[in-house]
Amino acid sequence: MLSGKRFQSSIYRALSTTTTLWKTQAGKHKTTRFRTKPLTYEMAQKPEQIGVRKSWLTWHTSNLEEIGIRSGPTAAADEIIRRLVRGIWPNLFASELVIKRRGNVIYLVGIVERRITSAKMYWLIGFTEELLSCLFKQPVKMELQTIADKQEIIMKYI
Repeated sequence: MLSGKRFQSSIYRALSTTTTLWKTQAGKHKTTRFRTKPLTYEMAQKPEQIGVRKSWLTWHTSNLEEIGIRSGPTAAADEIIRRLVRGIWPNLFASELVIKRRGNVIYLVGIVERRITSAKMYWLIGFTEELLSCLFKQPVKMELQTIADKQEIIMKYI
């Protein structure tokens, strides 16, 4: 049996609670050996620039004091919206779907590839807005930009 003092010292040597040994950093992407990982403009920004250069992603009213009470149902509703849009628009979104809440209106913002005809795209926009509006009992609007290929939104490779 180890004595009490010796046992305690071996535990302290085995456990490390400092963050200097951790190899993780929030908001930074690891570089690959042959620089094959594509980064978009939003992904390429440094963590300290989020409030400056990526502020358009946070212009919504769900973080106000009165509305923040419903953060749990809002997170669940956002997940339902993401899954429905991912199912209705299969492999067409080139960027992440941004959900903005302004007052009573939900705005869905993103970049879509031009792989379908414009008539089908307009139909999908109307169908998505109408389905989500009926589901959540509040207006839903989609603001989409189109690109020809996913390569257009890649800013750099790391």
